[in-house]
Amino acid sequence: MNHRTSKPLLSSIVALSLTIGLGLVSCTRHERELGDALSKGDGGGPLFSDDGGKLEPDANTFTPLCKSRDCPVPYATCSSDTFECETNFDIDNANCGSCGIKCPQGQAIIDALHAEWFCQSGKCQMQCFARDGFLDCNNDVADGCESNLCDESNCGGCGIKCPAGVACIKGNCGCPPGFTACGNCETGRCVDLKTNDEHCGACDRACLPVDAPPYPHTYVGCGDAECATVKCDWGWDDCNNDLRKDGCEIETFSDPLNCGACGRKCAPGQTCFNGKCECKPAETLCQTQEDGQVYCADLSTDIFNCGACSHRCPNNPPRVLGVCNVGRCELKCPSGYADCDGRSENGCETHVAADPQNCGGCGTQCDIAFGQPCVGGVCLMAPCNSGGAQ
Repeated sequence: MNHRTSKPLLSSIVALSLTIGLGLVSCTRHERELGDALSKGDGGGPLFSDDGGKLEPDANTFTPLCKSRDCPVPYATCSSDTFECETNFDIDNANCGSCGIKCPQGQAIIDALHAEWFCQSGKCQMQCFARDGFLDCNNDVADGCESNLCDESNCGGCGIKCPAGVACIKGNCGCPPGFTACGNCETGRCVDLKTNDEHCGACDRACLPVDAPPYPHTYVGCGDAECATVKCDWGWDDCNNDLRKDGCEIETFSDPLNCGACGRKCAPGQTCFNGKCECKPAETLCQTQEDGQVYCADLSTDIFNCGACSHRCPNNPPRVLGVCNVGRCELKCPSGYADCDGRSENGCETHVAADPQNCGGCGTQCDIAFGQPCVGGVCLMAPCNSGGAQ
């Protein structure tokens, strides 16, 4: 990583970390701070109801509950909100811990620091991309996940040092007994020089093909570190142990009775593909159109393979989830949203988790004149002696 070319980016990360650590709250007059009044009184915090009115006294504490305007922790109203108390400081990546505090996002951040940030409990938390092969070994978010796990001082994990002269191969120090490391950490592998056709007797010494294989589905490859052994073609095997008679006669890549090896049987309903028994009885073996990769799918419930391989259920119009029910695509609203106007073209348009005129469901109103907000799909209530209206 070139640290000198990333100063503006790293400086912004440091500034962000300091801001979050100090827990500064800077909201406009329309951006309510967390309701301090709600932490006072005998109730110990806000309570909710879904009827927009005064509740009966609590059976355990006998604390009367009243309508409230103050946002309960961790909710607040930020300038981008449509409704009061719509922002959750605990999980909002754009308002993490306070209005306007954004967790770093974007591909440029990911590429430079091998990490992404998300809001958890009101703080931006960093998460390394394990597939990139980097970790945060110095515990400094300013440089992200800085350590390459192919480094011989951090081989596969922070602080794991390989012995002198031992190479780090794909996050492992050296190779098992009988194997040799060929290539570098990222692209290399451990091979048996006695049998490997690409590294026969030495790394990068490949066996050249012969013009006429001696038997069906065979070739001359590496054996005892020399390119002179008759071997089965890839995906074939000599299951009757009579190479001279019929060569390698079983295609183990597709035979469910000899799947991947002689005598290895797939369970009833499974398919043998590339030498592996694939899919449970209720699943179907599918194949991608782009690169030919295979996968198993339940065509009765899989939204990406609903009723048939590659038949994807749509996720439109806005805020609509496609679901697969018994092999047929259906549409439903995601949690917190509903279709209150009955118009299919605008999808699930109503935010019932925050809309005081449709709080928790279409037509369920909070006390609009009083200014009672809808929080989490229920009209906000609080103990009467903590500032709630009688």
